[in-house]
Amino acid sequence: MSRRLVVVTTVHPADDPRIRDKHIRTLSDEFDVVYATKAPAPSDPEGIEWRALSGGRVSRWFSALRVMLTTRTDVIAIHDPELIPAGILARLVRCKPVVYDLHENVPAQILTRPSLPRVLRWPLAAVARFWLSMAERHLTVSLAEDGYGPLFVSDHPVFPNYPEVPLLPEVVAGERSGIVYVGDVTEQRGAVTLLDAAADAGLGPVLYVGRCNDTLRRHLLERAAERSVEIELMGWRPHAEAMAIAGRALAGVSPLHNTPNYRNSLPTKTLEYLAMGTPVVASDLPGTSSVIESLPGVRLVPAGDVDALARALESIDDAALGEALAGAADVRQRYQWPSGEVRAFYASLLDG
Repeated sequence: MSRRLVVVTTVHPADDPRIRDKHIRTLSDEFDVVYATKAPAPSDPEGIEWRALSGGRVSRWFSALRVMLTTRTDVIAIHDPELIPAGILARLVRCKPVVYDLHENVPAQILTRPSLPRVLRWPLAAVARFWLSMAERHLTVSLAEDGYGPLFVSDHPVFPNYPEVPLLPEVVAGERSGIVYVGDVTEQRGAVTLLDAAADAGLGPVLYVGRCNDTLRRHLLERAAERSVEIELMGWRPHAEAMAIAGRALAGVSPLHNTPNYRNSLPTKTLEYLAMGTPVVASDLPGTSSVIESLPGVRLVPAGDVDALARALESIDDAALGEALAGAADVRQRYQWPSGEVRAFYASLLDG
């Protein structure tokens, strides 16, 4: 009987690149994969059995718990901090390994979440730290970045969120146009900063590829009209499509603000841009600069500095594009999703 892996997320979309394109694709040769997420279904269902988690977040949580408790499996992998209690229960009931893959600095994310009243942020961050300690005690933990290590007492394996190179489009050496941002579109991720910088530099169009709430969407459109800069809010796109758009852009931008959640984190998109020969303009934050500062085609600017970002965008010319194009092969070679390490890690859970 073949080995089975249950992968569950109640928050991330089914096409989340780290979960679907990296983890599951890596492990689908070793396991029959049951993948439980909210709708819509994955755009590529190959190699998985998809289970829909319907309803609101509470309903999806109980549906996820039911999947973990009732589905025949050898290993369970969860990808949301909200699922840690369910994962612990499944571990105790099923006596099967449960992996919690940490994608972000959860306490820091809570402290900077605009939707939460300020009075609740510190208490909720403390609750998050408690559940991370419970995950470390009862589950098997893996991390997306070295910078998440201080959240735990012990060391845990790190599977950097580097590009899955075979899934990237070929490098386009022809004419390019536009400035692209790929990821969730928020003020803290620099959406307004980028618009103002592009307007000051007289550049465009600015292509925002990612989810954006209605309030910010209206604000960006109104501000773009006021500043006479062309923008396109393209919404969420499947990863392959988003990369194809970025691979034809003149520059890829990561204008993150200097917040605890982003300060020591590497924006994966910067390496993906560079792997396609697209020059990068990014906020000079420790987690970013420590990896990409010395790579060709990179411009780093102080976080939140509109003038500096505008000057950096103006500096992206044929020479900068040539640097990025020349360095793309090296980036693809040096920064790859560690598929072999991931397979070995999951195999060790069963062999042990």
